[in-house]
Amino acid sequence: MKLKFVLTTIVCLILCGMAPANLHAQTGSANSSKDSLLIKEGDVQFHSEGRIDSLEKRLRGKTDLKGYRIQIFLGSYQDAKNVRAKFLTNSLGLQAYIVQNAPDYVVRVGDFKTNLELHKYLDEVKKSYPGSLVVVDKIEPPRFPKHK
Repeated sequence: MKLKFVLTTIVCLILCGMAPANLHAQTGSANSSKDSLLIKEGDVQFHSEGRIDSLEKRLRGKTDLKGYRIQIFLGSYQDAKNVRAKFLTNSLGLQAYIVQNAPDYVVRVGDFKTNLELHKYLDEVKKSYPGSLVVVDKIEPPRFPKHK
């Protein structure tokens, strides 16, 4: 956890201008060089050192959180949308996601970090969806309550 924080801080410092990175925008006006005539007004080009690009690529995907979800449906996209909408109207308060599992679509519910947390809801979900099963998946990080 401490290593992720240090690496994230380094990347932020590099991208904020603490290291020599050349970032600029081009407007593509008629007075610009002939290379910029191909660029439309409002386009932005980023130029950075190869070290920054390689660091960003190495860190990409490191924040994925592995956990569990309950798969409640497998079928067509339209049916998956209907099942998801029906599930969200129940009172469990779990999030529902549609994921493509080519050529079909699946509906998975919940963002459970632990097996214990999963089993708290599994029996309740199985009452309405008896064919449901547990899958290991990327999950969303926990949401913190908003203070009013």
